[in-house]
Parts: sequence; C-alpha cells; structure tokens
Amino acid sequence: MTASRGKISGVGQSTTSGFLWLVVQSFAARGIGFVSQLILARLLMPEDFGAIGLAYTVTGIANSLISFGIDDVLLQRQKSIGQWTTPAFWLSLGIGVAGMIGMIAFAPYAARWYHSPDLVGLIIAIAIATPLRTLATVPSVCIRAEMDFRFLATYNTFDIFALQLLTILFAACGMRAYAFALPFPIVAATRAVWFWRRSPPSTNRRFRVSQLRYLFGNSTVVLLSRTLIELVNQGDYIVLGLIASKTTIGYYFFAFRFSAQPVRMLAGNVTNVIFPALTQFRGDPVRQREAVVRASRLLGYLVMPFCFLQAALAQPGLHFLFGERWMAAVPYVVILSLGLPFDAMSWITGAFLSARREFTRAFRYALVSTPVFYGMVLLGGWLDGPMGVALAVALYYFTYPPAFSYLVLIGAGVAWTTVFEFYAMPAVLSGIAAAAGLGCALLPGIRNSDLLQCLAIGIVMCSVYLMLLAGFRRDMLNQILDRFSGLTSRLRRR
Repeated sequence: MTASRGKISGVGQSTTSGFLWLVVQSFAARGIGFVSQLILARLLMPEDFGAIGLAYTVTGIANSLISFGIDDVLLQRQKSIGQWTTPAFWLSLGIGVAGMIGMIAFAPYAARWYHSPDLVGLIIAIAIATPLRTLATVPSVCIRAEMDFRFLATYNTFDIFALQLLTILFAACGMRAYAFALPFPIVAATRAVWFWRRSPPSTNRRFRVSQLRYLFGNSTVVLLSRTLIELVNQGDYIVLGLIASKTTIGYYFFAFRFSAQPVRMLAGNVTNVIFPALTQFRGDPVRQREAVVRASRLLGYLVMPFCFLQAALAQPGLHFLFGERWMAAVPYVVILSLGLPFDAMSWITGAFLSARREFTRAFRYALVSTPVFYGMVLLGGWLDGPMGVALAVALYYFTYPPAFSYLVLIGAGVAWTTVFEFYAMPAVLSGIAAAAGLGCALLPGIRNSDLLQCLAIGIVMCSVYLMLLAGFRRDMLNQILDRFSGLTSRLRRR
C-alpha cells in the first residue's frame, strides 16, 4: 500500500511539474505566435494565407493518416515499452514514406479541385517533412512515458520559435505562401535529430509479426478516429475552397489561426501532461476520473477568458495594428473566439477514453461528429456564404464537444452538474468581464482611440474576471494562483 501511494504521489508530482513547464511553453508559444502573426500579416497578402489554408486540407488529412495512432498505443505499453520500440519505429517510418508519396501524387488533383495550380508545390514541400517527422514519433513517446515534460516544453518552445522565425524569413524573402510550407522539412529534421540524441530508440531488435499485428490492429481504430477528427478540422476550408475566393479564405484562415491558439496551446499541453498520468491510474478508476475532472475544470477557467478577451480586442486591436487591411477578418475572429473554447475540455475527455483503451468508443463519437459538422457547415455556407460557415463552425464547437464530454464523463460516474459547471461558469464569468471591458472602451475619451480601447478592455476585463472568481469561485482562483506561484518559485530556483 505504501509503495502504491508513493507511486501515485510521484505521478502527481510529475503531473504538476509537467503542467507548470507546459504553462510556460503555452505562454511562450502564444507570445511567439502572436508576434509572428503580426509580422506575417504585414509581409503577406490575404490570398497567401488562403493558399496555404487550402494546402492544409490535403496535408492535414494525410498526416492524420500517417500518425496512425501508434504513439497512443505504444504509450499504453509503458512497462515493456523497450520491447515495442523497434516494430513501432519501422511501422511508423514506412507509413510516413508511403504518406509522402501519396500526398505528392494527389497534389495535382487538389490543385485542379480548388482551381489553384500553386497548391502542387506547397503540398510537395509539406509532404517532404512527413517521413522526417515520423522519425521522432517513438523517441517522443519514450520521453512522454518518462514524464520528462521539462524537455518537451523546452524543445516545443524552440520548435515553435524556429518554425515561426523561418516562416518570417522566407516571407521577407518574397516566398509568399511558400513561406509557410518550406520551414516544415527543416524543423522536422531538427526535431528528429534532437529527439534521437535525447532518447534513441532501439531499431535493430528482433520482433515478432504478432507485435506488428497488435500495433496495426489497435492503431487502426485510433487512425480512423484521427482521420475523422482531421476531416472536421479541415472541413470549413474544404467548403470555403468551393464557394469563396482565395482572398476570403485568407481572411478566414488568418482569423482561425489567431482564434485557435489559446485552445490548441492550453488544451494540447494539458492533454500531453494528463495522458501519461491517466494511463498509470488505469487500475484506479476513481483517481483517474478525479484527475480528468480537475484538469477539465482548470482548463475551462483558463481558456475561456483568453478566448473571450480575443473576441473583445479583435476590432480595436486589428485596426490599431493594420489599419483597414485586415478588418474583413474581424467578424471571423469574434465568432470563432466565442465558439472554439468550448472544444478545449473535449481534448481531455478524448485522452481519458484513450487511457482506458476505449478506442472503439472514441471512434463511434468521431463517426457521429463528422456528418454533423459537415451538415452544419454546408447549411451555413448555403445560407450565408463564408460568414455562415464561420457561424456554423462556432455553433458546432459550442454544442458537440461539450455533448461528447458530457456523455463520456456521465458514463464514468461524474455528476452532470459538475460537467455543466466547468463549461457554464467560466463562460458566464468571462462574458460578464468582457462586457465590462467593452463598456469601458465606449466611454468618452477612450472610444476614439484604438490603443486606449485595447488597454481599457484588457485591464478591465482581467480585473473583473479575477474579482468574479474571488466572489464566486475562490477555490479556483486559489488553485490558479497556487499553480502560478509554484511556477514562479520553480523558475526562480532554476
């Protein structure tokens, strides 16, 4: 019993440490991404953003096929992971090479489908990175199994910085949409070298055919789920590619890229921390469930105010930075920033299903979500063109991911009021804080200055949100402050 408690305590400490390190990475990545977005918005035109957005509809779906779910399945074998690295490596690399060939072969058809010949070169440039990226798959799983989140946070921050810096350099050199594509192979090769130096996997150990069958069989369901999820991720661009100009798609791509950053950074990092812990708690379903609820609640109270603040700052912020050049993107930023945060908690419940090896159940949910998403987006596009697509996307994320989380957590024994609370309460408090900030921005002496409006919205909204937390959810305020005070003390000691 003592040994078991010691193990659980160690996992808890590793999880907390991982959260702190990846919070640092989230803020660093957010800052890097924000600055990069501003620079690229000055160097590139909306049609350049539109071209790369269309290219991603091919490469994003293809890369979801290539990732194949081997990482999730391999992470389940933590106690015997050394016996599985060889078959996992060769299977992953083989699929990566096949995926690259497939993308290159499909590129001319995509260019013809979207009436955009420049997509061929963009897709090929991104495709070359695919087998290079798979070289780091197994080392990455080994590092996650060790819960060395400090290394992952440090490298991921460098990875984001290198990708954004190269994109800016290529854009400054006049590469236009290729500025987004050319950095991928360079960064993928660097990642492979760095991860192999940190945790080189065994690639020459003898393995059994049954191991390949196990990896392939269990990964297939994960593959299908990831493919359906990626079809949803790219569905709005697929529809827009058929009904909108490249310039309009560029405005939408710019807005989505800007709006999704807090969700992807925070939700992705929290999921990376919580998933290895959940796999180790597999024999203790109560602790596993409690960890999911705590992580979901904390994520809700962090991601909602970030996204609502983005929506409030969209109009004065973009006008202050770019004048009229990107004002057509403002409605998309507002709409998406209000819808996307409701997707964040579903990342954790998805990891919860994977940790419990309920891959088939996750696939069923993804199988339902895909036609729902496309039905909503097609209807939105038919009713109101690109703006209808944006509204449909926001409405989908406002409804389906919470329903998914609700069904998963209710089935695990979590009270429905608990699930409702970590969606509704952060949204209500963030909405009140945002309304207060926008109200101050309309005061005489402030409303005629974009900079003063941004300052008023930011200061008032953050202050009001913290006061509301202190009044209605002091426990969450204390938890957030404790996490960040622990982060500060750790960084000071280091």
